[in-house]
Amino acid sequence: MLQNMREGVRSPWVLIPIGLIVLSFVLTGAETLTFGGTQSGVATVNGEEISESELQMAIEGQRRQLTEVYGDQIDPSLLSDDLLRPGVLNGLVERALLEDYAETLGVTASSLAVGRAITENPNFQIDGVFSADYYRDILRSNGLTNPLYKADQERSDQLLKLESVVSSASFLTPVEAEAAFNVIAERRDVRYLVVPESFFETADDVTEEAIERYYDQNALSFSQPERLRVAYIELNLEQYTTPVDQAEVEAQLASALADFETKAESEVAHILITQADEESDVDYAARVEAVRVRLDSGADFTVVAQENSDDIGSASIGGDLGYTDGSVFPDEMELAIKQLSIGDVSPGVVTDAGTHFILLKGKTAAEQVADEVLRAEIADSLQTAQAQQDLLIAVDQLRDAVFTSEGLESAASALGVTVETSAPFSRDAGQGAFTESSLRQLAFSDDVLLDGNNSDVVELSGSRFIALSLLEQLPEGTRPLIEVRQSIASQLAEKAREKAMEVLVAEIDAEMAAGATLESLATAKDFEWRVELGATRQNVILPANVLQAAFAKRVDDMETVEPVQLDAESYALVQLARAQPGRADTIIGAERASLLQEVSQVQTSLILQEFTADLRRRGDVVTR
Repeated sequence: MLQNMREGVRSPWVLIPIGLIVLSFVLTGAETLTFGGTQSGVATVNGEEISESELQMAIEGQRRQLTEVYGDQIDPSLLSDDLLRPGVLNGLVERALLEDYAETLGVTASSLAVGRAITENPNFQIDGVFSADYYRDILRSNGLTNPLYKADQERSDQLLKLESVVSSASFLTPVEAEAAFNVIAERRDVRYLVVPESFFETADDVTEEAIERYYDQNALSFSQPERLRVAYIELNLEQYTTPVDQAEVEAQLASALADFETKAESEVAHILITQADEESDVDYAARVEAVRVRLDSGADFTVVAQENSDDIGSASIGGDLGYTDGSVFPDEMELAIKQLSIGDVSPGVVTDAGTHFILLKGKTAAEQVADEVLRAEIADSLQTAQAQQDLLIAVDQLRDAVFTSEGLESAASALGVTVETSAPFSRDAGQGAFTESSLRQLAFSDDVLLDGNNSDVVELSGSRFIALSLLEQLPEGTRPLIEVRQSIASQLAEKAREKAMEVLVAEIDAEMAAGATLESLATAKDFEWRVELGATRQNVILPANVLQAAFAKRVDDMETVEPVQLDAESYALVQLARAQPGRADTIIGAERASLLQEVSQVQTSLILQEFTADLRRRGDVVTR
């Protein structure tokens, strides 16, 4: 339906990177879409199965989301399948429980809300305007269909409504609100000593003898599973990205500029009525006539479009189709548009898609696209297309080479790439590319591990292709001392610091109990000391750890100190000097309303958590 209507209004080079599109699916919940397959399920929730493919899609979505948020700062080991799997599976189980309960209550999704969620998703927009063709292209390129994606959005809307129903049971009584305000308004005087890291001498505790003794006494803690080191060849887009032929860029620029020459354009909207497969001609004609009657009677076009149009791409935005220069839509529509005046609505126009009622909203002239913008888009498009083509050719060559040769050297030489060597990795964890479980599984396959053959070429995320061969099999056992010496030294130093801190805290507590003040102790021990009077829980002057320690102490505990890490080079010994009970009447105006909302949100969140936990307790959940 209308798949080719908007081709004329979007440049072939205006594309959103596919990684962002996939991420949008993660953020909107499409990671839980299921696809056909014969794999056994990983869990069953009230008789409904969660498939392995569904779980793997959700894990990959979580990995992409974490990578997008934290970038290179995230530890690759935190992205392993084994680490992500439990949490992701738990999320899928909870979602399935909520969906099942929503069905039991008869909670249904709103088609209008779902349509808006799709059309307002920036990943489906071009220049800020939703494009139905672009939307379908994106789904198709990711192996999805409109019914599948729409169904998932309907489930998301259904869950939002269920959450609203459950949240409505949350309320704050005046007594609860008063108690919360009293806690929030409490004020405490806080004093603390600053103890530098250098105060704790640990050299005598971290000797070579101590390290060796610790290693011998804790040998089991240094055990490691079977590991492999492999040689591998990696092919990726970056290796095949080369400068583009400027003559080709200029040739395509000339063609593109011709397409973008300023022309008079018409801004239009439409209402589309399509005949369903099971709908009779009589019923279809009646629907068309009902729309015509409403429009002829002066009904608002936007409202009629939202309520009656079968074009999912435009219905929720009042049928808006954007602009046409006379070449965007089918000929029947373009002819009708030419005959309209601004504000007029056409009679029913029949195309292959169905019957259209077209509103001419206005006329304008398209902006001329700057040459440098088009030139950059064209160059990038040509460069990417050529790199993809060259990469796929190289991948085919790599497949042939690794199948017919021993080792990887000859294949690497033929392709002009280098053979890399991996760090040791186990079946459960690895570094770099080997954080991906599919690559580790390939390395531990019988074909590679037992038969000593080169592996097949496997495709990883980010258009990376890898083939590998075994270099070394490292049996399970105890890690050698040289590998763990630094870790042991750090542990011994930390234990020495903890012991010294315990001695210091006990000494200061004893002297304070005998009448000494924190100020006098700071002077005697040459420590810096600081004070904050009347601090509330929202105080932003005190370091967060100090504030938390001060409010964690009992209100009558004023003769002891609590040690906390202040920063990388110092510690704080925190004393509660005075506690003043909070008074709700000291919180007024906007601050009171904001705090009340915050307390209500916390209570609502707790109710939702307990509600989900109760569904799990009462439900039939089996995980494998």
